[in-house]
Amino acid sequence: MIDVSGYPAHVKTLQTGYEAALAAHQYDAVVLCSGTATTRNRFDDQYWPLNPTPAFLHWLPLFEADAYLVVRPGKKPMLVRTVVDDFWETTAPPESDHFWGQVEVVEVAPGRAGDALPGGKVAVITRDPGSSPPGEVNPPELITALDLLRTRKTAYEIECLAEASRRAARGHAPTEKQFLGGSPSELEVHLQYLLASAQDDSWAPYKHIVAIGAHSAVLHYVAYTNERVAGDTSLLVDAGAKCLGYGSDITRTYVRGSGAGAKKFGELIAHVEAVQQEIIRRIEPGMEYEALHDDTHRLLAVGLRDLGIGKGTPEELVDKGVTRALFPHGLGHSLGVCVHDVGMKPRLPRPDNKFLRNTSVIEAGQVFTIEPGIYMIDGLLKPLAEDASAKGLVDWKLVDELRPFGGVRIEDNVVVQAAGTRNLTREAFAGIG
Repeated sequence: MIDVSGYPAHVKTLQTGYEAALAAHQYDAVVLCSGTATTRNRFDDQYWPLNPTPAFLHWLPLFEADAYLVVRPGKKPMLVRTVVDDFWETTAPPESDHFWGQVEVVEVAPGRAGDALPGGKVAVITRDPGSSPPGEVNPPELITALDLLRTRKTAYEIECLAEASRRAARGHAPTEKQFLGGSPSELEVHLQYLLASAQDDSWAPYKHIVAIGAHSAVLHYVAYTNERVAGDTSLLVDAGAKCLGYGSDITRTYVRGSGAGAKKFGELIAHVEAVQQEIIRRIEPGMEYEALHDDTHRLLAVGLRDLGIGKGTPEELVDKGVTRALFPHGLGHSLGVCVHDVGMKPRLPRPDNKFLRNTSVIEAGQVFTIEPGIYMIDGLLKPLAEDASAKGLVDWKLVDELRPFGGVRIEDNVVVQAAGTRNLTREAFAGIG
């Protein structure tokens, strides 16, 4: 069972933060809209599952269309719910009812929400500007201030994220056994994960990445095939789960087979995991996340040299762009009600780290991913092979042996503490045995 005892304190923290933001930007109130039901396209009457405005989810784990949370200084938050008498559709009940006592509830008929909403200078935060109630819609300065309230998680949020990791771990464990013990297709692995983690595809925090072999060199591969792959190959599963609106994001990579390529790829997996664990050990408040990203390139370079993939010194492999061709993405990102949560990119990264999503100074209470990787991406290897100053730093024969295995990524979700970190992912896997 999820421990929701910290929810009242969570609401108090948000109320304090919102009151300060409203005062600083001179608003009388803010209306957080859950969102409206959206059809898949103008020619269809099927609706997408509702994914509420993140600011709304930050307060309430309620997946109802046309709901509005009103936050005003000195007053209890007010939830305006639209009550619909519909025999065609129904909304799934909330996973937990712990939040009802923390809000004043007003029920209105469809189209009448405006009758219950406040007047004055009101900001409206919504994912659907075209159908928002009266007010100043999505004011950028206020949104920036409210986004900062999502950078350090409350105890309630951390518990939600921990449970999301536990649910995801229950999905990951059997997919490893399924792959190593047989020849499943990507679609079969995906379905096994959903079954084991007890979730529907639309409940997941993001579209899961399930990639066999060379497909795992595509960073966000979601084009699952139903082809069963026998023999030496790899599997990368990047998949999570949600708890009360908060999502986990976990990646594991496996290799199957006894050939030379499979053995070398297994060594590469072990190296990436060792780098990941070392980077997690280095995390402490006050350091910059971008510095961790730079450390990751240096550590990966040492392994590339030791494994024979890189021929130069670790410094040369970094300086000449070899590690950036093999590890092109950022080290990680913030987690919360969005899988790439907000408020953690106060400045742009250096140009050579252009895909880094987190440039914050690390603080206790932050929750983010650590996800180094090494990939054989043809589109990035080709320019490297054509670069006279860099091509001699790579064993291209060994790279060709590894291409069919695609790529490696190992991703954990960690909470920064005053001293050290809490690894929600390793904790979750340990809990299932």
